[in-house]
Amino acid sequence: MFNSVFEENIITIPPTADIVFVADMFGEDYLGGAELTTKALIDSYPEGVSIFKIHSSKVTMKTLESGYNKYWVFTNFSALDLNLVPSIVRNIKYSIIEYDYKLCKFRSFEKHKNFTGENCNCHDDDHGKLISAFFHGAVRNIYMSNKQMERYHSTYPFLKEPDGSEQSVLNSVFSSEFFINIRNLRKKYENEKRSGWLVLNSQSWIKGTEDAINWCKDNNKEYTLIENMKHEEVLDLMAKSKGFVYLPKGGDTCPRMVLEAQLLGCELHLNNNVQHQEEFPFTGGTIEDIEIYLHGRRDAFWNQLIEDMNWYPKISGYTTVYNCISQGYPFVESINSMLGFCQEVIVLDGGSTDGTFDTLLSMAEKDERLKIHKHDIDWNSPRSAVEDGGQKARARAQCSMPFCWQQDSDEIVHEDDYKKIIKLCQQFPKFIDLVSLPVVEYWGSLEKVRMDINPWKWRLSRNRPYIPHGIPKEL
Repeated sequence: MFNSVFEENIITIPPTADIVFVADMFGEDYLGGAELTTKALIDSYPEGVSIFKIHSSKVTMKTLESGYNKYWVFTNFSALDLNLVPSIVRNIKYSIIEYDYKLCKFRSFEKHKNFTGENCNCHDDDHGKLISAFFHGAVRNIYMSNKQMERYHSTYPFLKEPDGSEQSVLNSVFSSEFFINIRNLRKKYENEKRSGWLVLNSQSWIKGTEDAINWCKDNNKEYTLIENMKHEEVLDLMAKSKGFVYLPKGGDTCPRMVLEAQLLGCELHLNNNVQHQEEFPFTGGTIEDIEIYLHGRRDAFWNQLIEDMNWYPKISGYTTVYNCISQGYPFVESINSMLGFCQEVIVLDGGSTDGTFDTLLSMAEKDERLKIHKHDIDWNSPRSAVEDGGQKARARAQCSMPFCWQQDSDEIVHEDDYKKIIKLCQQFPKFIDLVSLPVVEYWGSLEKVRMDINPWKWRLSRNRPYIPHGIPKEL
C-alpha cells in the first residue's frame, strides 16, 4: 500500500518533452536574479521545442529513467539528491548553468571562511568530488562571468581539458519586456535631475548591505533601501536615482541588479567581488553596447544548446566497393540509403574494372555529399583478405563528421529507420563510443531470412581515431 502511494508522487518526464529544466526554484516561486535569468531563457525557447520544468528536490531515479533520452539543463540544484549524480553522469545528456559556487557547501568561498574560520576545502571532500564529477560529465558548463569560470578552472583544472565538457560564459539574461521597459523609463526621466543613492537591503550576509550603508554615511550620500518592492518599482526608482552601491562580501558572479542600475544610467560604486565588472562590454563599452550584448544572450544560449543537443547530429557514412556491377550487389541502393540520413558518404573503390567506379563518379556529380576515393588492391594476393579491414579503415579515415556509420555495399537501411538512427545519435551516451545494432540477412531471396549467423554488427560509432578495422597485428 505504501509503495503504491509513493509511486503516485513520483514525477516522470512526459514523452513529448525535448528539454528538461531543473531548478531549486523557478520564477513563479521566487523572483531572485537566478530565477529571473532562468525564466527569461525558458520563455524564449525556439519554435518546435517542448520544455518541461521540475524542481530539483523532486528528481528521483524514476524521473531520470523516464527522461533518459531528453536533454537536461540543471540550474540551481542545491536541493538535488547528490546520490543521483553518478547515474546522471553515466546516462543523461545535460548542461549546467552555474549561478554561484555550488562546489562549496556554503556556495561561496568567502562565506565558508567567514563562518568556519578556514579556507574552503570542499573540493577535496565527498561533496566537492561529486560536484566535480557532475561538472565533468556535462556536455557544457555555463558560467555567469569569466572570473567565475576561471575560479572553477583553478579548482578543477580538468574541466578545461580539450576532451572534457565545453565551457562558456552567458552572463545574466533579460526578457524582451525588460528592454522595452528600461527604454521607456530612460525616456520618461531623461529631463529630470537625478538624486539619491540606492542600497539593496538584504538579510543575506553575502550581499554586504551594512558595508553599503556605511559607505553612504561616510561619503554623505542620501540613500534609499530597496526592500519590499515589486521589480517594476525598483526599476522606476533606479531610473530616477543618482547611483547604486553594491559591496558584496564574497564573489557575486554577475549580479543582475548591478546591470539593471547600469542600463538605467546610475553611477555605480562596487567592490572587486562584483565579478563581471571588468569584462567587456560592462567596462569599456557604452550603454548601447551593453544593451545590445545582453539582448543577444537568449539567442546565444539557445543556438548553443541546440548545437550541444546534437539536435541534427552529423553523420559520416562509409563503405567499400569492388566490381559490384558484375557481382550483382545493390551498391547504388545501398549508398542512396545512407544519403537519406548522412551529411556525407565516403565510398572507397578497390580497383573496379566493370564500370562500378564510373557509376560512382556519375552519382557524385549529382550529390556533393557523396565523396568517391580509389585505392587499388591486388585481390589475387595471398594476403588480400586482410585488405577487407584495411579498405574499411581507409574509408573511415576520410570521415569528417562526429558520428560514423559503417555499411557494406550489399546492405540497405530502410527509409523508415532514418529518423531512428538520428534519434539514436541524439541519445548517444557521453561515455560510449560504439554501438552494435541488429542485422537481418536475406540468403539468396526474400523467402529465406536469418538472424542466427551474424545477428549483430558494430555499426554506429563516434569518430574516434582509436576505433580500428581489420586484424590485430599479433594475429
